Amino acid sequence: MATRNRASLSALLLLMTVLLSALLSACTSDNNGGNTSATNASPGGAPRKAPTRKPGPLANQPLEAQAALLGSPLSPGNQLTLTFNLAFDDNALNAFVTQLYTPGSASFHQFLTPEQLVQRFAMPDAQTKQIQAWLTQQGYTQISTDPLHSSIKAQATVQTIQASLGTQLYAFSLLDQQFYMQNKDPHLPSSIEPYIQTIAGLNNLALPDIKPPRQNTHIQQLGQESNCTKYGAKQTLTQQKLASAYQVDQLYKKGLQGQGATIGIAEFGDPYDINDVQNYIACTGQSMPSIQNINVGTPLAPGTGEGEATMDIELIAGLAPKASILVYQTQLQDTNNPISQVTSFAQGMLDVFNRVASDHKVQVLSVSYGLGEEMFSTSDQIAINNSLRNLAAEGISVFISSGDCGAYSLRARFPQIAEVSFPSSAPYAISVGGTYLQVGNDLQRSSETVWGGDDGTSVCQNSWGSGGGVSQNSAFTRPSWQAGDGVTTSYDGTTQGVFVRTLPPQTLQAPNGLRQVPDIAAAAYPNICIYYDSIWVRSGGTSAAAPIAAAGTALVDQGLRQSGKRPLGGIPEFYRLANKAGSNQPYTDITQGDNLFYPATKGWDYTTGWGSPNFAAILSMES
Repeated sequence: MATRNRASLSALLLLMTVLLSALLSACTSDNNGGNTSATNASPGGAPRKAPTRKPGPLANQPLEAQAALLGSPLSPGNQLTLTFNLAFDDNALNAFVTQLYTPGSASFHQFLTPEQLVQRFAMPDAQTKQIQAWLTQQGYTQISTDPLHSSIKAQATVQTIQASLGTQLYAFSLLDQQFYMQNKDPHLPSSIEPYIQTIAGLNNLALPDIKPPRQNTHIQQLGQESNCTKYGAKQTLTQQKLASAYQVDQLYKKGLQGQGATIGIAEFGDPYDINDVQNYIACTGQSMPSIQNINVGTPLAPGTGEGEATMDIELIAGLAPKASILVYQTQLQDTNNPISQVTSFAQGMLDVFNRVASDHKVQVLSVSYGLGEEMFSTSDQIAINNSLRNLAAEGISVFISSGDCGAYSLRARFPQIAEVSFPSSAPYAISVGGTYLQVGNDLQRSSETVWGGDDGTSVCQNSWGSGGGVSQNSAFTRPSWQAGDGVTTSYDGTTQGVFVRTLPPQTLQAPNGLRQVPDIAAAAYPNICIYYDSIWVRSGGTSAAAPIAAAGTALVDQGLRQSGKRPLGGIPEFYRLANKAGSNQPYTDITQGDNLFYPATKGWDYTTGWGSPNFAAILSMES
């Protein structure tokens, strides 16, 4: 494991003082589908009262951006797209989702269709049209409402946005990245303000790193042959080894290979070469599954990409070979205009999650992307979590990688600052951490420990490792279902000088009453055999763990469907399994290793959650 940097309290206080000084010096398409004709009435037919927003900023600044020095005014003629996220009946929907995952409840696993979600909890047509009329009056164009009535997208010039929202947009440079951000929270007229929860698109700071961890020194050792002679070389993990380790092969024996299942994969700015996927699948001895690309927003140009999309698709196609795969692709960055991206990462996630919910075609969704929480405004985080809540209400399992930088984010920049990755830290995400899995040629698991530290080139500016820790978003209160052995184990960063990103600085305390991650884990150490860019490579990261978990869950759902039962659905079910008495063990408890701060322990921990899944046992427990 890499040697840890030590930061004294005085050094950290100085750092935070600089950040605070910088802050004070700073300048104070319509989706297809979905019938919404019944949204003005409750299920009983009576007019339904419009939900109103919860207290909080419409769009505040990301903590990371608050440290930026004074920027320059954004050109008033620049065209930007904003997403006005509409208020839902949060209290009623939260209560419903709680009952949805409570055994014995009349609503237990009675998942909603998109139409039911709209009819029961979304904004009625009258208020939606009122907001659209105001936007038109202000000069916005290309105004559209998504089928779930969860958001309205609109385009306008910077000049129009500034005049209508009472804020100013500035261009900044931070860490060699060009971005824009508003100088203060926006405001809306009282006639529509109660119906809009948040506004996304007033900053585009967050931009994901789409290159998964790879052991660069070993890439060429596996070989460039397009045939299968180097598949599984150097003891790398093959499809067969992964299937054996997580009991997926036992599901194969039951005839479960994904028939009739549809798995979604979210890709943000990373294309793939179908020839790479075909070569990988051929070497697993299986047939190519059905793979369909779905463009969300600006189409993504074809290409080899950075390997993230390739790895996601190959792992899912290999483990669930007869499932249909829908690749939801969205473009994020305009290479011709680095300041004004095509869409912000937050907007891209909202677009994809809302599209998946309105399409209602997938049973599971894999998301291998994320950044430290401080890169997103709390308002954007809330909006994205609400979209994940909609997916949980529909019974869709959403697996999101917990991050590849251990308990930290960028320790080279901010030594000893602990931070979790978002959207993994959203309460309605199923956060997937990482392990170092080793399986012999006899397909028997020889060991599985926490992924923490590596000898390769780091993508984190510190050592790699399973992302985990506690959220710092006060809106993400630890859910009632996040309970069980190990969840309340306490950690104090005082002795090791570990802090959280707050002003003024505070020592890390865990638990802190907020969301804790990860929930489960799977193979992430970069010893997974992937065929990318016509080369067999060693790859990994929690961006590999998420699709592994998604593929296995899809097969479990298939088995449940065949026995007349509902799918696993959202994250509460995975904690119910962990706390359910019985001889079957749904997870293999990982008790060795750490993620650069938190140690692995018996039961739940901040490195691998409950551990790695045993999918055959999960199916048996649910049947």
